[in-house]
Amino acid sequence: MCVRSRTGCVVPELTVRVARACNPQGTTAMAIRDHLNGLWSDEDFEEWYPRDGKPGLSPAQLATVSVLQFLLELSDRQAAESVRNRIDFKYAMGMELEDPGFHHSVLTDFRARLTEEGRADKLLDLALEKIRAVGLIRERGRQRTDSTHVLAAVRDLTRLELVTEAMRAALEELARRAPHELVGLVTEDWAKRYGRAARLGKNPSKPKTRIKETGEDVRLLLRYVHRYLPALHNGEQVQALRQIFVQNYVLDAQDRPKWREPEDAGLPPSAVAIVSPYDISARYARRGETRWKGFLAHVTETCDPDTPSVITDVTTTKAPVHDTKALPGIMGNLDDRNLLSKEHFVDGGYLSVALKQQVARDHGVGLVGPIRARSTRQSRKGTVFHREAFSIDWDKKTVTCPQGKVTSRWAAPPSLAPYITASFTVADCRDCPVKSSCTRTDARTLSFLPRDLFEIQSEARTEQQTQEWRSRYSLRAAIESTISEFVNGHGMRQCRYRSENKAHVQHVLTAIAVNLERIDVHLPPTPVRQPRTPTALQGFLDQQRIHRPRSWRVATHPAG
Repeated sequence: MCVRSRTGCVVPELTVRVARACNPQGTTAMAIRDHLNGLWSDEDFEEWYPRDGKPGLSPAQLATVSVLQFLLELSDRQAAESVRNRIDFKYAMGMELEDPGFHHSVLTDFRARLTEEGRADKLLDLALEKIRAVGLIRERGRQRTDSTHVLAAVRDLTRLELVTEAMRAALEELARRAPHELVGLVTEDWAKRYGRAARLGKNPSKPKTRIKETGEDVRLLLRYVHRYLPALHNGEQVQALRQIFVQNYVLDAQDRPKWREPEDAGLPPSAVAIVSPYDISARYARRGETRWKGFLAHVTETCDPDTPSVITDVTTTKAPVHDTKALPGIMGNLDDRNLLSKEHFVDGGYLSVALKQQVARDHGVGLVGPIRARSTRQSRKGTVFHREAFSIDWDKKTVTCPQGKVTSRWAAPPSLAPYITASFTVADCRDCPVKSSCTRTDARTLSFLPRDLFEIQSEARTEQQTQEWRSRYSLRAAIESTISEFVNGHGMRQCRYRSENKAHVQHVLTAIAVNLERIDVHLPPTPVRQPRTPTALQGFLDQQRIHRPRSWRVATHPAG
């Protein structure tokens, strides 16, 4: 299937007349065509399709329908029906009124193409270029970022339910691909255990027996597939079963599967633990009182005065990924789009001193956010000497305490964080009159960042105590309303589809839809329909100031 170019496509005249008559004020769908030139053209998608083959549907039209689908919270069937029946949809896509549209399954195929090679982000890039062209995004302005949790489209399962359901899913896959190979393998016991979805609950009957039988069944099936069905060994559900089996069972000395316990063989961390056989990219995470299985969505928007807040990036990550790990990728995306800001507002979860320095050095962006406060015993108790009470001499590599004692050791031990450690001797601290207010050990040891990071940390902590900084940082709070709009207005909290890539496509299409809603009120108004030029007789009547009817709807018959 190839792309049939529709360069210079214009909306049919009849579609324009009917759409304008039915919607004099216009709609958001019509604004896409009027002010943003349809957002996309078919030439933008030529790389996604082969050069030869039967011409397919217009990818630009499918992209427009996909965005309108998320704008109005429509299912695939409802979106395809809207293309057939709604005039503003036909106007936005430049279709004839009698065009029957397409089957709803086409939208599924198009979203599958969007999951490949970062094409969803390319779709957002093209939309942002059109929005920037109409002057609604400022160069090097201000932006802000925040994240929200997203629930995967899977059911919560206990560990035993997870293994049981993974076994059932693998048998379903084998039954579809090679049902004759299961003859003699699947017994009545297997049919009883895996013939329907697992519903065991947290307290199933005979749990040890179920764990033992399920482990032996999985072990037997995996060996059977590996030995006799090598062509089916790489099946999606078979591979999911293998990973889930390894994460929940360990083989003992007799090569028998044994249930993993936290205190025995250990369980995998949440960053790699699979929570569903149907979406192996979903992960379990916990933040404060919030616990969920799924992903994280990071939303970035502009926050300049007198302009709409335009979504400039949406990043989808696994649930356990920390915000500081996601921020470099967000900055890279903005850099690729030439949309980097002068100031970028984030909360404390995104910020570290090293990251603040890195972003300023690599992208010229100033991260604005609270640097984490001190959490040592000395900082929590006012009667104890904290780190600022000591004087650091960076050139001599020494630290002097309030009593005038100088450290004897200065080292930078290898670690993930670039910290320097300075220690006093036991002799210096043993007879110190204020030792009880300094340390509970034999000698005080200080840890602090290298000089360049230490200066950034001290400056940031001093600045964030000022009223001017707090007033400027208050801009970040409005991102919470954007998150609420995504969640409550467009259903972003719950994934429509399974897998991280498909969830990202949902988030990008939702972001483009939100952008269209926001910029619609800032775009120029729909041009008012110009009245017809008066005829010669009508012009004569107007010159003579003789009243004439302005519309055929006005009655012309005399009363009575």
